[in-house]
Amino acid sequence: MITSTPVKKNDDVNALNADIREVLLEVLPIISPELQLELTKLVQQIHHLNYLIYKKSNSWKIGWFIFNNDPTKLILLLEEIKYILLMAKTNKVGVDAIRGFRINLEKEINHSRYFLWGHILNGFSSIYSTRSVPFKIFLGLSITTFLSMIALKFSAQEIYIFDDNLHQKHSQEEALISKPLPQANSPVPIPSSSYSEQLKSSSDTINPNRHIFYGLVYAATAGVLGSVASILLRIIDFTDKKYDDPLIPLFIGLFRPLIGLIFGIFIFSLISSNTLIKIDFMITQDQNSSSLITNKARQDLFIFSCAFLVGFSERFASDLLKKTESGLIEEKEK
Repeated sequence: MITSTPVKKNDDVNALNADIREVLLEVLPIISPELQLELTKLVQQIHHLNYLIYKKSNSWKIGWFIFNNDPTKLILLLEEIKYILLMAKTNKVGVDAIRGFRINLEKEINHSRYFLWGHILNGFSSIYSTRSVPFKIFLGLSITTFLSMIALKFSAQEIYIFDDNLHQKHSQEEALISKPLPQANSPVPIPSSSYSEQLKSSSDTINPNRHIFYGLVYAATAGVLGSVASILLRIIDFTDKKYDDPLIPLFIGLFRPLIGLIFGIFIFSLISSNTLIKIDFMITQDQNSSSLITNKARQDLFIFSCAFLVGFSERFASDLLKKTESGLIEEKEK
């Protein structure tokens, strides 16, 4: 029974720590290596529990608000660790049960020690400790998709503004060309200041270098989304593999779509350079047509589709790399 006096509590905690050390010395030599590893991780939390027990024993307050300084719950956790060690001595507890208790104990320590920051740490701990490989990959893909959609929104918006300004500039030039020439005796009309400012502002926004940058982001995002779709279709295939670190599936979802990003940039550069691939989008449009898709927009959508397609084929890049490596190894062996 745990008494309420601080001195008695400190004596109980010291006695409890001594009992845990004695039981641990008896248990470790007679259990399996897997159980030894899990118990070692569990015992590492004893230091944090003792720190919190001593910290909570020193009460402190702000104004009239007194924080919870009762270490009873933490002392009970120490007693549970002692009971688990005794059960491990008789082989009545498995590795999974100890692992589950250790994870919950770490969350309780984080919550008691860091409070708000502890909730964030517990979230990362839950991701790290879960054994569901598809969940970790899906979580990584979700983060990548969210960032890609943000980049897609801004790049598509800038490309649309560029195309619209370019279309307006061509319309203004055609309007100036189609105007009849003034007669010899008639005065030459002077363009208004607002019209001149409009021409200047449209010419400032039409920056080819700026369009190339946002076009690269646009195509790279399409490649990333294509890779995300490819990985989602094959997400079950990743469960059959063994990973040395629990975070590897999360990193697969986060960083494997970078293959599609690189392919998207490559396909944008290839199409925009008009060297190997040259596609004519100068299709005559009916002036009375209600279609809002211009020729430049068709080209942007075509590049997006090609970048998505090459991003979707990211698995063929790894397959091709494996075949190339195996071929080189066979040639060296010969």
